[in-house]
Amino acid sequence: MKPYAGCTPEGTRDLLFEECRALRQAEKLLGSLLTSRGYHKVITPTLEFFDVFRTGSGDNHSPESLYSLFDPQGRMLVLRPDSTLPIARIAATRLRDAVYPLRLYYCQSVFRRSKRFAGEQDETMQGGLELIGAAGLAADLEVLTTSIELLERYSDGQHPNAQSAEASSDFRLEIGHAGFFAALTDYFAIPPDIRDEIHTLIAAKDFAALGDLLDTIEHPDAREAVRALPELFGGAEVLDRAEKLVPTTAAREALGYLRKVYELLKGTSGGAKIALDLSPNSWGSYYTGLVFRGYSEGCGHAVLSGGRYDNLMREYGKDLPAIGMGVKLGELAKLLQPQKPLVPDILVFAEPGHEPAALECIRELTASGLIAEFALQETLSDAQAYAAARGIDKIKII
Repeated sequence: MKPYAGCTPEGTRDLLFEECRALRQAEKLLGSLLTSRGYHKVITPTLEFFDVFRTGSGDNHSPESLYSLFDPQGRMLVLRPDSTLPIARIAATRLRDAVYPLRLYYCQSVFRRSKRFAGEQDETMQGGLELIGAAGLAADLEVLTTSIELLERYSDGQHPNAQSAEASSDFRLEIGHAGFFAALTDYFAIPPDIRDEIHTLIAAKDFAALGDLLDTIEHPDAREAVRALPELFGGAEVLDRAEKLVPTTAAREALGYLRKVYELLKGTSGGAKIALDLSPNSWGSYYTGLVFRGYSEGCGHAVLSGGRYDNLMREYGKDLPAIGMGVKLGELAKLLQPQKPLVPDILVFAEPGHEPAALECIRELTASGLIAEFALQETLSDAQAYAAARGIDKIKII
């Protein structure tokens, strides 16, 4: 007896029919947008050496979160837990002599062990872009406006389920700056272990534990500043409040840059959907500048996120600025999932001896854009019963 032959491992699931169609539509939409912007697709190995994900940035994946195994030489391998680090490896090695900036994009599965009963998937489909070798405002605006356009394409009248502009879903893009949190922790001399814990607790929205942690910090202004982080959300007014909390040059520079980006985006398509968020939330610790998250109505979590990671590439032997954006294609696919199952337009039934002619007919029908299915039933009455059960309106008899 095989006790697990009829089920999938925890954190995985089968995708059927309309779910598969929706996921492929999500991939196609992302690919068409990024290709039109000059990005080139890459595919990295499902298996990578563990060293690829062990960086000095402090954003290492814990061994408990990785699916790991060993190759015949005893070297540790992992199923890729994200796509940014393997693409950084590609850029620093196989593409080290390329003309910069590099515009790369991907659509592939990532694997992370989630906590038991957390309701999260261990295997998810991730897409995104990496703009490598470009620093500054222009590169940041390119990635932000591309993210906005992606959210618009899923949320406006191009949405397959939307019957009108009023029926389409809404979206929001939140932008922040990793430099502000770094300036805050430097100004108040918050130790790295406490800083990382603050980051984790705010991301988990565990404010009770955050309060307990803050009680261990002696400086009252530090406690007030950290406690205020989750409230620094909204329009330009949050920047004024943040400047008062951390009156340092580094903080002012980060906030000044963010203000400039915010004002420029307000004048673009989708600018009304932009908000500021200065809490660390779900940022990776390797981010060095602009960070952002995108939300769409109908999805409970951020559907895309990203930011600038100017120090990461040097981990792979090539010191280059970079900014990236990742998309949860499975979440976006839920917005695209068709309301009705895909049903053939016509069923072609062959009388005995006419099977080749029927198959040739199907070839002609499909070439004209129809969905044609070959009847495998032995009798016409059985084929008619099958068509009725499937909802196929037309039967062609050859």
